[in-house]
Amino acid sequence: MGSIMQESKPKMTRVLALHGYGTSGEIFRSQTGEFSSSSSSSSSSSSSSSPSRSSSPPVPPLTHNQPPTAAFRFKLPKETYTFTFPNAPLPSAPTVGVDSIWNQVPKFYGWWPVQSSNISEIRASHDHLEEILLSSEEGPFDLVMGFSQGCTLLMSYILYRYQEHLLTRPAGEKFELPFKGVMFICGGPSLPVLQDLGVDVTEKAWEVHSATAALLHKRTETLKFKADNPDTIKRGEGLWDEVGDLMHDPTSKKSLDPNDVFGLDFTDERMRRAVGDLGEIVPTVHVYGAKDPRWPASVQLAQLFEGGMNERFDHGGGHELPRTTDCSMRVAELMEKLRRRVEGLEREEQ
Repeated sequence: MGSIMQESKPKMTRVLALHGYGTSGEIFRSQTGEFSSSSSSSSSSSSSSSPSRSSSPPVPPLTHNQPPTAAFRFKLPKETYTFTFPNAPLPSAPTVGVDSIWNQVPKFYGWWPVQSSNISEIRASHDHLEEILLSSEEGPFDLVMGFSQGCTLLMSYILYRYQEHLLTRPAGEKFELPFKGVMFICGGPSLPVLQDLGVDVTEKAWEVHSATAALLHKRTETLKFKADNPDTIKRGEGLWDEVGDLMHDPTSKKSLDPNDVFGLDFTDERMRRAVGDLGEIVPTVHVYGAKDPRWPASVQLAQLFEGGMNERFDHGGGHELPRTTDCSMRVAELMEKLRRRVEGLEREEQ
């Protein structure tokens, strides 16, 4: 007798998406693709609803100038990805300007207090992250992506886990994470974490960090004012167009010197001990904008993972993920490249 062959459903790539400080999982879901629950999408998404990751109301409905194809998740292959957007564990005040744009979202969260350099608070966020990563309901995850503080959370989690591996596992044993690849969006390293791991964080690095954080706050204050007073917005005016006070030249194509990436020396032995060969172990994609005041931090983070798959895309904007077609297509292409790398599909095609 012949047997009936049943077609198996293609494997869905599971992505954990970690929002920035003073926002929420629902806001990050909106930022990356979905404006309303009735929109059709090329990838499915969910937001956690456990007590520490409570659900949020729907985001504002689509308008005529906000097509559902605007953001990158709509550019991904159909029925290939599923995204989870948890809330961070700590209730927080909204990041400046966020509540003016997402005024239907009642609660905002952070992974640790935004001004804190307390290592114990950062490590506590790792426990929460690991709870999500190892959850039988939500995990396992193939990829993770973060925005802003979500990137810093991932960077610090990876580095501490790597150091614990070196200290506790036999020499030569393969280092593994509960995910296979990372997309960082407008992120940066935690200088207190690097210092805690023995890295020489120079005075220049601290000065750049403080100055760029202050500039970002200044830009978001402007965003809030314009969102609250739309009659002040001039045609063609962009929030991130003011670049004269940046700590970097957004038009420069000059390669960075690894000996001094805004105060961090990536050739220093103490940095090499902290980072090791993570760049060869963890495939990464780094998305950032040349007009972002925190661009120096984004390129520092990218340099941490130099060595293997280390794709970098400068979308030319600010501390954001622009919804232009070109940007969305490029970010989707990079996520696809990351997925194919971690699933070994690139090797099969060669």
